[in-house]
Amino acid sequence: MNERQRIADAQPFLLRNMPMRPRHREGLLATPGTVHLTDTRGEMMLVPQRGQYHLHWAYNDIESMRLLFPKMWNQVRRQIDPDRADHVHLDLVEVQNRDWFDAMLNDADFFFFAEWMEMIHPDLNPEHVPEFPDGVKMRRATDADLDAFSEIWSDAYGDLNDGERTFEAMVEAVTWAGALEVDGKVVAFAMNGPVEATEGEILAACVAPDAWGNGYGRLVLGAAAYRHASQGAVRARIRVRPDIKPALKTCADLGFRFHRSGVEFRRPVDEAAIALAREERRVVGVKARFGGWR
Repeated sequence: MNERQRIADAQPFLLRNMPMRPRHREGLLATPGTVHLTDTRGEMMLVPQRGQYHLHWAYNDIESMRLLFPKMWNQVRRQIDPDRADHVHLDLVEVQNRDWFDAMLNDADFFFFAEWMEMIHPDLNPEHVPEFPDGVKMRRATDADLDAFSEIWSDAYGDLNDGERTFEAMVEAVTWAGALEVDGKVVAFAMNGPVEATEGEILAACVAPDAWGNGYGRLVLGAAAYRHASQGAVRARIRVRPDIKPALKTCADLGFRFHRSGVEFRRPVDEAAIALAREERRVVGVKARFGGWR
């Protein structure tokens, strides 16, 4: 079997919620706790990843998706453990028309959460050692910093926060973390994930909101990129929220470039909360049609 045929056999379905390399798909299937349903016309995977559930699906075409998605989702959702995650996360990446999916996802109680953008620094240089101004110190983080990091991370993302379980899972994946102190107080931090195939992942680079505007984001992001470069990485990758405008500018100023973007949908794992949301939507719909009478 040649390489092209092997890839075709590994990824037989053309319509996916996001592009996926065969090795990535195989890694998801091998993740402990993954639920995988397959059919000759499509497949669905529910994967525990970094503190939450992530849903991936692929189908032959639109009609197969519309027919199989509700059936597969009804089976998969029975495997959800509400004590293991806060929500089910679903990305749409490089889709031709979101209108194809909105009604289907709405019926399954998935709703738009936010956009995200993945940026990559294509040419890390280990010779570019970050410099810090007087009164500002970057040091390697310790366990004693985690409470401060969690608070900064939560405040910096605000309503776009991914939840405490995500933060805890991120900490478990960390290979390096740095704390930025100003006059002895931690005001920012960065966390790195592993380097794979000469590309390093920056898990987080956050500044406390009351310290924004001082250039601290550039300092911690630059430190994280340098750390990867010093470990042999030639590229660094980070995911940001376009709604947080300073994040995009900081990345661009340091040489990060747009790689891809996506739209994130979420579904709570709390069925009672879902039932309440359904009722609220029903009441709003009735009010809209009958002027508040029901």
